[in-house]
Formats: sequence, C-alpha cells, structure tokens
Amino acid sequence: MIFCIDQSVLDKLPTLCVGLVVASDIDNARARPEVDVLLDDAVRTAEARLSGINASEDPRVQPYRTAFSALGMSPSRYPSSNIALLRRIAKGKGVWRVNPLVDLGNAISIDYGLPLGVHAVDLACETLELRFSRKGDRFVELGKTAADPTLAPGELVYAVGDLVQTRRWTWRQSENGKVTPRTREVVVPIDGFTDANEDQVRAACDELAARLRDVFCATASTHLVWADCPQA
Repeated sequence: MIFCIDQSVLDKLPTLCVGLVVASDIDNARARPEVDVLLDDAVRTAEARLSGINASEDPRVQPYRTAFSALGMSPSRYPSSNIALLRRIAKGKGVWRVNPLVDLGNAISIDYGLPLGVHAVDLACETLELRFSRKGDRFVELGKTAADPTLAPGELVYAVGDLVQTRRWTWRQSENGKVTPRTREVVVPIDGFTDANEDQVRAACDELAARLRDVFCATASTHLVWADCPQA
C-alpha cells in the first residue's frame, strides 16, 4: 500500500477523491528548461484569468473553501495550497522557484486550480495517509528543526507514520517529505471531489504523469482513491 484515506475523513467529506501520481527513478538534480516554460505560461494564464477579481472568487476553488469550513478551518486564515498560489499571482507576486520537480507540481496546480503536494516517500516501506492528527504526531515546519508545539489531535493532515507532512490538509508542508534535488521517488496527491471536479483531477494526474515520464525520464503511474476505494 502506498496511500490511504482514513474512514473518519470520508465520514466528514464523503465526496472526497484524491488523484495520485506515484513516480520513481526521477532525475531532479539538473535544470529543466521545459518546466520553467510551463510555470511561466501557467502564471501568465492565471494572471489573465484572475484580472480584476480576488483569487478566492475563482469558481474552481469554491469546493475547497466549503470543505475547509465544514472541517472547522477558516479558508481565509488557512488557505488551501491552490488558493495560496493563486493569491500570490493575483497580487502580482508571481511564484517562487524551488527545484524542477516542485516547480512542475506548481505549474499543474495553477493550470487546473487544484491543490497538489509533491511528497518524497520511500515507496518500498512508507505509506502516505490522509487522516486526522493524533497524540504523538510531530510536524516540523519547512526551514525549521524543532517540532511545532501547536499541532493538536483532530487536525486533518497528510502523514507518514507519526510524522506529519502537511498540516491542515493542504495548507502547509513540512521538512519531512521535502523534495530536494536528490529526491528519486514521490507520491503526489491531487485533492478533489467526485461531485465537483473529478474529471479535472484525473486530467491533472494524467498530465503530471506524462510530463514526469517525458521530462524527468521517470516511471509514473496514476490512481484515484475515494470512498469506494480508499487505498492504493
């Protein structure tokens, strides 16, 4: 098993679906000009789409705002990653460059308006879970070394074992699972809803997998996880 959604999450969000791209044999250690072009194009297209409106008004992000509210999380204070990216673009701040693999993920996220996280995972022995946090979990914010003491049980998280990779569902990623130039294997969840944007989730997975194969010479497969099939 590579990924699973805990039943308690599906009880709260019954139409949740997560598209997965699982990739290995990735070469993320050298420049990828093709990815630079993709990200530049995605930002320009988003700038035109968002001209004159607030990013939170984009129809594509409304299901996430609704879901965050249903989970007791303010979508304004804790914006989903897709909303955070679009907000930066709408404010004219562009998007930071990290490394080719992360930049590709950001380009796909911006193009489709979907939250997308690239998680470095040891595919042979680790399982990425979407579940509620519990006592004993640890979250180390990007760039930090100490665990964040504000993490409490009951928060929706992505986790590997007791190490939280993303807090508040798709809000903020951690040092654990961070993608670096040495990363060779990843699991990429793309969150959506069967009653709102499943087709877009599937299309985003297909495009990401194809570009990982074509640009990074990786092995990549796609999966869809939802209430009737909660693990892959």
